[in-house]
Amino acid sequence: MKMKTKSTLMLTALIGLSISSCKKEKFVELNTDPTIVNQITPEQQFMNSVINMHADRFEAYYDNFRAIMPWMQMTTPLNGNAVTFISDAASFRNVRYGNFYPKVGGNLTDMEDLVKKLSAEEQAKRVFQVEIAHIVKAYYAFYVSDVTGSLPYTEAFLVRSGGTETPKYDTQEVLFDLLDAQLKTAVTTLNSTPPVAQSSLGTNDLFYQGNISNWIKVANSTRLRMAMRLMKRNPDKMKAKVLEILAAPGGLINAAAESWVFKANATYADGGDWSALNLRAPKPVVDFMYNNSDPRIRFFYQENTFTQANFTTAKTQNKIPAAATFDTRRFYGVPTSPDVSAAPAFANFLNNISISVVNGTGQTVNQPMDSLSMLQPRLFAAGENGGKGINAFPLITYADVCFMRAELAARGVTTESAQDWYNKGVAASVAFYDDLANKAQIIDRTGTLSYVAVNATEVTTYMNKTDIKFDAGRALDQIIGQAYLNFFKQPSEAWALYKRTGMPNSSTILKLEKLVASGTEQTIPRRAALAIPSITNLNYQNIVAAYRTMQADPDFGQGPSDITGRVWWDKK
Repeated sequence: MKMKTKSTLMLTALIGLSISSCKKEKFVELNTDPTIVNQITPEQQFMNSVINMHADRFEAYYDNFRAIMPWMQMTTPLNGNAVTFISDAASFRNVRYGNFYPKVGGNLTDMEDLVKKLSAEEQAKRVFQVEIAHIVKAYYAFYVSDVTGSLPYTEAFLVRSGGTETPKYDTQEVLFDLLDAQLKTAVTTLNSTPPVAQSSLGTNDLFYQGNISNWIKVANSTRLRMAMRLMKRNPDKMKAKVLEILAAPGGLINAAAESWVFKANATYADGGDWSALNLRAPKPVVDFMYNNSDPRIRFFYQENTFTQANFTTAKTQNKIPAAATFDTRRFYGVPTSPDVSAAPAFANFLNNISISVVNGTGQTVNQPMDSLSMLQPRLFAAGENGGKGINAFPLITYADVCFMRAELAARGVTTESAQDWYNKGVAASVAFYDDLANKAQIIDRTGTLSYVAVNATEVTTYMNKTDIKFDAGRALDQIIGQAYLNFFKQPSEAWALYKRTGMPNSSTILKLEKLVASGTEQTIPRRAALAIPSITNLNYQNIVAAYRTMQADPDFGQGPSDITGRVWWDKK
């Protein structure tokens, strides 16, 4: 089948920005077969790159569900975290690094090379396309470096065009400046009036269908996120960058419709390694959300199975005492500390009963009565349990930008209103997850559709709760707590937030547990373990040199594999 036909089929499947998994797999061929690259257009290669940013199921399974989310107390296994859950999570695979070389960065470089092979007239029409590719490439390089530190970038991806097979590494400090400059240049170019009309990426742009205004806002918003990583390492530089970015032409993401979110149909992430099944809701977060009437709680988690009907049946069948009182609270989480979840008090709570019920086929079966809530599986894999909804992979949302601006104002970096941006952020986050839950077609524990839209009264009630209503004396604490909740679908950003601010923690408004295993408080990992190269690795010398440079920083840790060590921006 010719690539043009493949692309046509792909675009047909992309109605409503949805991608079928079978077409996704076909496009993966382009990553490994260099003879195919010259058979496609730059626009198609851009789309291929975007698909590969989110396509690896191992990132969901190993990096998110089994590592970052347990570390950040965003989920636990069924019976709570094991004593060894920190060390077990060293299986964090840093899939993003493997995606960057060559599936994302490599393909975006190929796209630019394809443009260079066109006539001068055609090249002139694709100046904006190339700058959009630079924005995506810069963002993903930042995303990789965020947990690995130094990366080959300036000399990388050039083998097909005659470049080196042994690229040197750029330090994270240098890389941050390079990426910021690249994004700034993209904004300047996209804001200019070119001498010839520009060819749009159109439907090959799975984010914005070629909308230039939105890409400018993405570039500026990415610069802001990167600048805030400098908070501990170089606060003066951070402030200068922030003020420059806030004044940059084109502005930041400033509305929900402008949010940078990749959307795909149900078969793109339909269970398996994408699955959040059998992952429990965490007690600290569930308690905070429940006690404050957070509308998002029903989108993040599923209610337990103690319905009024099941409770009554259990009484009738003598499974619970006749004097038992029905508990109207249906959201309960698991303690995140291994020692707490292993304690008798929780073990007794976990003991479930079964009742006999008649199922849909008329058969009498045993149904467990589960006291605890689970993560909402379709929020992470819309194809779970036969779902037909939409998957969403947020990169930078309007709510993200609101909370960044609120934090910067609360810290006195800007003169904006922290209260105004905080209130906008909370409202935007609630609306964002309301929309996601609706489109993902979330379900209850029986597999029945369970989406209930948020209403204005719920939002007002939530915003007036003591711990939620803006309090200038607790502003930073409140802002960080809400940003953390907002990152439920972006666990890597929740992790970065914790590393940058130390919040939330056991003393903040949103109180997380101290993670204690066998009486010892655990140290939360702070970066990916870096692979030790084989002496036969073609780039062995540059890799070792990069590791030595990073290890010169005492915060780097005991060696490349030390996941409690830190990357450059994460200064103690």
